[in-house]
Amino acid sequence: MKTVKEVSRITGVSVRTLHYYDEIGLLAPTKVSEAGYRLYDEKALEKLQQILFFRELDIPLREIQRIVNHPLLAKEEILKQQKIALNRKKMHLERVIAGIDQILRGEKQMNFEVFQKEDVEKLFETFVKNAPEPVLEAAVQEFGSEEAFRRNYVEKAFQAYNRPENRQILLEAYGSKEGVMDAAQNPPGKEGVEQMQKQTDQVMKRLVACKRSGLAADSLEAKLLAGEYGLAMKRLGGLKEERQLMTGIADTYSQYPQAREALDGQYEEPGIAAYLAAAIRAFYNV
Repeated sequence: MKTVKEVSRITGVSVRTLHYYDEIGLLAPTKVSEAGYRLYDEKALEKLQQILFFRELDIPLREIQRIVNHPLLAKEEILKQQKIALNRKKMHLERVIAGIDQILRGEKQMNFEVFQKEDVEKLFETFVKNAPEPVLEAAVQEFGSEEAFRRNYVEKAFQAYNRPENRQILLEAYGSKEGVMDAAQNPPGKEGVEQMQKQTDQVMKRLVACKRSGLAADSLEAKLLAGEYGLAMKRLGGLKEERQLMTGIADTYSQYPQAREALDGQYEEPGIAAYLAAAIRAFYNV
């Protein structure tokens, strides 16, 4: 059981919001202790994950309540809301394409935020602080000293971060250079990582059930599960937009046999990696 403060820390949902969800009957705590503390079990956390996913689609709380309490009665509404969300993404992409057309016509220059050497130095300090000891020992051994390792890290990271294509992906994902720096310097704690792993594991098990029941990867059920997977990754990484990350995950399972074999073996379901990749592409319309 987790207290409301622990749930807030893990999910990023404020204590006040969790109290409000309880008040309106959307998400009641599993039990209330003798001291009056709200306590939540894993089933309640899974329900909260679904609520957060539907909030990402801008579905009103009243409709979310109807969906989570009567999931079999609300598929048409989910489809409508998903269509709205996808149209929003389509409009965003059209604006990006229009901007690129303007650049090609010479009407304006692309405005990229540049990462400075000082920024990358800060990232290195964060890496040293959080990296496992064996990783640091191996790096120092490879480069001869920690200073040589630092110089190599800073130089390569500086070049990588400032490649236009990489900057564009990072800024789209995090919203700003400051967002990138904040996420890199404040990695999620062990508890947050464990919770994300539980959430993605639950999603994968439900995806396996979808595949075994004969549902196509682009079925509503499979696409919604891909969306839940993306939301868990988005919250873990502090992303503003997880689309690029999820596309990368789909590409990894599509292009690398070893990655497919590892995921297929983990869930003892041949083809589940390819199924996940297809569901991701269907949900994000890529």
